[in-house]
Amino acid sequence: MKFVLVALTAFFFSASLVAAENDTSLGWRSLPFIRHVSVTRDPLYQQQQQLLELYYRSSAEQQPIPGLTLFRYEVRSDDTVFSLASKFNLPYDTLATLNGWAGPDSVHSGETILVPSQPGLFINLSRPGEIDRLMASWRKSQAPREKLHLPSPAGTVSVVFFPGQRFHPIQRAFFLGILFRFPLPHAILTSPFGMRANPFTGKPDFHPGIDLAAPTGTDVFAARDGRVIEAGYDSVLGNHVCIQHDGHYETVYGHLSAIGVTVNQEVHAGAVIGQVGSTGESTGPHLHFEILLKGKPIDPAPLLPMAMAKL
Repeated sequence: MKFVLVALTAFFFSASLVAAENDTSLGWRSLPFIRHVSVTRDPLYQQQQQLLELYYRSSAEQQPIPGLTLFRYEVRSDDTVFSLASKFNLPYDTLATLNGWAGPDSVHSGETILVPSQPGLFINLSRPGEIDRLMASWRKSQAPREKLHLPSPAGTVSVVFFPGQRFHPIQRAFFLGILFRFPLPHAILTSPFGMRANPFTGKPDFHPGIDLAAPTGTDVFAARDGRVIEAGYDSVLGNHVCIQHDGHYETVYGHLSAIGVTVNQEVHAGAVIGQVGSTGESTGPHLHFEILLKGKPIDPAPLLPMAMAKL
């Protein structure tokens, strides 16, 4: 089924998305602007709600789904991802993926956002973020949808739209900032987080991360998008990398045989940042992996639910 932007009236949206590619601001300015979230005060808000109701009715009756229409709205000071979703009766993941929000803290007062006439997920092809890459990998086996060219203040953005779809639980956890990717393709958990006998002294000691045994040279992946803030040698951690992430998180990767990134480098989740080794205070080839929240180590296991369940 083909999904295209349709006009409510010629006044509301006369510029096509193809035309927007020639004048990157024309399509954006032509989108209908909702000023009041009230069916009695703003006919455009009423139109958006009517189109949303039409979508749900058509979907329930297995009738052809109407075309997608976009509106604009200016974020108020008290708006959040979740309050906006409530205002427009849309899933928050619909608004998040359409507007490129990386997490709940991405919404800012005074910015103009896009509001669609139906729920679904938008995968950004022009400027993909971590969520876009995760959604794309999860939907490789699904039937392809029509590619859309959406207007934005910065120019035309190409997306793939999956009508009616929601975040998978793993994608939701990424968006909410409570999940990290597993840092190795495969591994054996040899030491958990918390108190343990120090392998060198035999005395009780606090272990601020987890140890994952893997062959020397195994690629080590960044657990989330972020910026490298340390990359060097330490007498305990040996060759190690520390990455800073949104939400006051940091991840540490220790005992590497080789480091593949530099300080201040921006990395994507899944990017190779080094290889497993046994440098520093190490009894054999493994990765020492830590997650810190506001500078304090926390147990990585609950934040790696799928991978940890397999170890």
